[in-house]
Amino acid sequence: AKTWGTVCFVGEGGDVTLDVSRDLLRKQLTLIGSWTFSAMGQAECARFVADNGIELEKIFSHRWKLEQADEAYRTFDSQSTGKGVIVF
Repeated sequence: AKTWGTVCFVGEGGDVTLDVSRDLLRKQLTLIGSWTFSAMGQAECARFVADNGIELEKIFSHRWKLEQADEAYRTFDSQSTGKGVIVF
């Protein structure tokens, strides 16, 4: 990320190794974390969707392009909407 930028870690993954001073502090970065539920819970949800033929297109009330991520996060932060997806 560029100096004074924002970095967001979303969900769960492997380990992340970084030099806090060099990679975050000296660049004046803002770090945001976002987590919903466990990887096991996500797998169960995916199986449920697949096993029951749920049409995901009908679940999402909003779709954004990656360039619209700021707008998407502002909308979700208002907690006044349904499900949304950022399409790559």
